Amino acid sequence: MIQENFNFADNLLTSAFDGLKVTDVENTEAVNTMLDKYGLRWTVEKMPLVLPTGEPTGFYGVVRTDTKKTFATCKDSYVPFQNSELAELLIRIADKTGYEIHSGGGFNGGGKVYLQLNTGNEIKNIGKNKDRVIGYVTGINGHDTTQALKWGAVNFTIYCRNTFAMANKALQQSARHTESIHEKVEQSIKQILGISDAEKTIFEQFIKLSEIPAQKEHFAQIVKSITDVDINLPKHEAEKQYSTHARNRTKELLTSIAAETNSKGQSLWGLFSGVTHYTSHVLPVPKRENARLESKYTGTGLSVDNVAFNQVMKFAGISL
Repeated sequence: MIQENFNFADNLLTSAFDGLKVTDVENTEAVNTMLDKYGLRWTVEKMPLVLPTGEPTGFYGVVRTDTKKTFATCKDSYVPFQNSELAELLIRIADKTGYEIHSGGGFNGGGKVYLQLNTGNEIKNIGKNKDRVIGYVTGINGHDTTQALKWGAVNFTIYCRNTFAMANKALQQSARHTESIHEKVEQSIKQILGISDAEKTIFEQFIKLSEIPAQKEHFAQIVKSITDVDINLPKHEAEKQYSTHARNRTKELLTSIAAETNSKGQSLWGLFSGVTHYTSHVLPVPKRENARLESKYTGTGLSVDNVAFNQVMKFAGISL
């Protein structure tokens, strides 16, 4: 039944990526249009770092050439993977699969960049309020050397505008920044096929979670794992044991959970959605462009969401 909600053309994908070589940008006009749209039409360069005496250090700075922002240091073996190359990959995928380019942008001044495709996959009528969740394939590249190019599944709940990205699952396929990155990307892009299966599975799990009631102890364990606050303690004991900051953070999290369980039902899906609402809309983030998305895709929001997801799955008796 659930299979009817998906339109991944597995056979088409398999044939499309057989023998694919990612080398030079071929779709120049389309690439430039995409980069202009998402503010990514710039390059990075590996520049040698020298001592005050002029002696080489053997290390290099990864520098954004238009703003001169230095993202990180690296060794000679590191090869920058340009935004134009990431855009080329997205265009090739869209051309072969029919996916639509959905969004793109940068985090922390371009230290990380992302481009995203709408796969057309969705699932409807989850829980009490009939939630609708849609899926995306996202490519994230780190010019700050904190991560290699990664492809992953990110889903978005229409009703509450909550985002959830799976960590250490769909986002584990990667290509390292070395001289062989282009060959590794060829293999990595084929692994996008695996994201199809991951996305189908997680949507099925959402349905199961919506059918299982959330118990009082579930709420307490989720909150304790995120804020380290025991909500079972009497108020006067909590005030003695926890800081004002911790109690306020707990109150914000509980407010999100209450709102989501009221609308979605007091189920494990409602409980988990309360956490993703908190990280999508309330959790404090740095004051910089796209900071909340950065948190959700690569930072604290991602970690919190996945801690909660792992726990509700355990509550439901569903193996990961």
